[in-house]
Parts: sequence; structure tokens; C-alpha cells
Amino acid sequence: MLEYDFKESIGYSVAMAYRALRKALDAELGRYGITFSQWQVLSGLALEGEISQVKLAELIGVEGPTLVRILDRMEQRGWIKRKVSSRDRRQKLISPTKKVEGVWKQMTECAHGVRNGAVKGISSKDVVNLQKLLKKIKENLNG
Repeated sequence: MLEYDFKESIGYSVAMAYRALRKALDAELGRYGITFSQWQVLSGLALEGEISQVKLAELIGVEGPTLVRILDRMEQRGWIKRKVSSRDRRQKLISPTKKVEGVWKQMTECAHGVRNGAVKGISSKDVVNLQKLLKKIKENLNG
């Protein structure tokens, strides 16, 4: 029938760990009425600063139309603003507003709690090594 060496698959292990992390974070954020998608958007803005809508979609791994719906809801809540780029009028730039700062604090507290739970029983040295290994895997796959 269908066979694959899942027990030896790094991709499968990483995917399952990601799903567990995402599920745990989504549950924590949900207690505050925040979605994982909103977390992804604000995380992208925290990492990159003001960013085009196209680059943001690529960064967080969602399709453009899906991102538009997420951004519409966030803009309605006053969490982000969109403006037309002065260099390319077809490009929309996304940035966070001051209003989102309190929500971001809640989000980061949730993320820290999930992170602490995820690494419980793992030495800080092993966590650092895992981060290095994952970075190397990403570099290998991105060329």
C-alpha cells in the first residue's frame, strides 16, 4: 500500500512540531479573540517593518486574496494601516498602528508561554543547537 519512511523524515517531524506549536498558540490567542493569521501579519510587520502587501503575503505564506481579508479585519479594528507606495502606485504598504501595541503585548505573552511549554525539559544548549540546525536546513533548501 502507501509506504514512506516517516520515522526518519525530518520534514514530517518539523511539520508535526509546527502543527502542534500553531495549535497551541492559536488556542492561547483565541482566549483574547485574536487569530493565528493576525499573529502572523503582526509578526511579519515586527520582523520587517513597513512592508508591501505582496511581500507580506510571501513572508507569511498566504495567498494574496486571503491576506486581503485578514488585513481588512485588522484595518477595521484599527491595528494596521495601508497606504499607496510613493514609488509604485500599484503597491500597497502595510504598517502597524499605535492602537495595536496593547494587543501585541498580549500576543507576545501568549507566544512566550507557548514557547516555554514547547521547550520544557529541554536544555537551553539543546534549544540553541536546534535553532542552528533548523537555520542550516533552511539555508540548504533555499540554496
